Amino acid sequence: MNKTKLANIDEVPEGRFLSCRAGDKKLLLTRVNGQIAAIENRCPHLGLPLSRGKICDGAVTCPFHGSTFDLLSGNNMAWVNTFFGIPLPLWMRKLMAFGKAPQSVQTFPVECDGDAVYVKI
Repeated sequence: MNKTKLANIDEVPEGRFLSCRAGDKKLLLTRVNGQIAAIENRCPHLGLPLSRGKICDGAVTCPFHGSTFDLLSGNNMAWVNTFFGIPLPLWMRKLMAFGKAPQSVQTFPVECDGDAVYVKI
């Protein structure tokens, strides 16, 4: 694993994302109750960016299809339940999922050393 500096601690916001790059990975940093989280800026449903997603109660919701992910663990909490914010009936959710089973978003270990935030890729 490579350890890459992404930001200074005071640059990582609570309730919003800081977009970063580590090698070929596009990442998002945020704080969840003071703890720094790093996730890939890519929804596992169709690979669309999560950077415009809404953060609420330690989770991010994909703005395109409504999939929701825990920011600390990456675990999927809801899978494809809206289309650009419009709620979908259950039968339509299965169609919009395109046969993909629920998946987690990729998370990365975060280390803080002094004022620097590092992520392991």
